[in-house]
Amino acid sequence: MFSYRHGFHAGNHADVLKHLILLTCLELLHKKETPLMLIDTHAGAGIYNLQDRFATTSQESEEGIIKLFQMRSSSLLTDNIRHYLAVIESLQTQNNLLQIYPGSPYLLWQSMRSLDKLRLMELHPTDFPVLQGNMASIQRKRQDIKVELANGFNHLKAFLPPPSRRALVLIDPSYEDKGDYFQTIQTLQEAVKRFSTGIYIIWYPILNRLESQEFPDRIKKLCNEHQLPWLRTELRIKNHQELGLSASGVWVINPPWKLKETLEFDLPVVKSILEINGMGQHLIAHHE
Repeated sequence: MFSYRHGFHAGNHADVLKHLILLTCLELLHKKETPLMLIDTHAGAGIYNLQDRFATTSQESEEGIIKLFQMRSSSLLTDNIRHYLAVIESLQTQNNLLQIYPGSPYLLWQSMRSLDKLRLMELHPTDFPVLQGNMASIQRKRQDIKVELANGFNHLKAFLPPPSRRALVLIDPSYEDKGDYFQTIQTLQEAVKRFSTGIYIIWYPILNRLESQEFPDRIKKLCNEHQLPWLRTELRIKNHQELGLSASGVWVINPPWKLKETLEFDLPVVKSILEINGMGQHLIAHHE
């Protein structure tokens, strides 16, 4: 698992899908004043340089955020997509050059209100100190933020249920190890038993391997067993026979009110901009 570095994949189309949904959920949840516990089980480095050797080697961001960012003045964009791009643009130091891409820890941090809490977990021995440094450089006084060298699958239970009884949990392992599919389901099983009303956001790649193909049905079965509402979204930008990841999905357990309606406007636009050779597809399915 330590061979995986998200820097190679930062800003790709999967990040665009995941982070757009994450920001949308946060905005909807903040309509209530009750404090939130924000948890990222696989935090990565927190902030990425799209001009470093990792990103320039893979060039995956060119099929994702770079392509979308170039359209930031387009009338096609929804207000929600514009907000996502505005957060990214605020990090840039040079006009019209997209260099810095925020990972989910940064997006969670920038959404924090004074009484919210942020818990970040990362196990990679190289990414963890980078995450620590990145968060230390932006953390303000009186913000309740903890960054831990920990296995997010095992350590999540330590934060559930939160004192405020409101939490958003992001679970997005690399799935390079096929055991991550099983671990994600096991972690969710324990989490919803402890705290069934939390909002759980689960990212997953869409691959030809059996574990990947069965994964959505396994989450659906879990939700049905616990009678939990869910929202499933998927985005494909190219034919699966082409190089690189072609599609990914985000499953939201206990989706915030209006999330589905918002994404029904957003995802067709993202698909139309990012698709390659007209092979783009998007999916939105839900159960209340």
